[in-house]
This record gives sequence, structure tokens and C-alpha cells, in this order.
Amino acid sequence: MTSQEIEMTSIWGLSKKAANYRLAPSPEVRCDACKYMFPPLVVGGCRLVRGLIQGSATCDQFTPRRPTSGP
Repeated sequence: MTSQEIEMTSIWGLSKKAANYRLAPSPEVRCDACKYMFPPLVVGGCRLVRGLIQGSATCDQFTPRRPTSGP
């Protein structure tokens, strides 16, 4: 999905399966570091993915809460 398509996704418009929700491979891509998770805690919600969201998970829609700094 492009960033424009993500912005057009309705609130809670994706199932966990469609978003490829899974255990995060590294801390940098965890849901609790994503701009769509609220509140960014151990368990919360997501503006894009339906259901209870674990902070330690991730999905294909992951977008960092804060931009990463470049070299």
C-alpha cells in the first residue's frame, strides 16, 4: 500500500489477517512505536486494524510515530 492508500483506509478498516498482524521481529517496528496505535502501551487499539492490539506486535501498515533520523 502506498502512503496515500493508507491515508484513505477507513478507521478500523482492516482485519488483522489483511494487515498481516504478527509478532514484531524487532523493537523498531513494534505497534507501540507506530503512529496508528493508541495509546502506545502494552495493549491498545489501532486506527487502521480492528481488534485489541498488542504493543509487541506489528503489521504491514507500520508507520513510525517519530521519523527516523538520517545519517
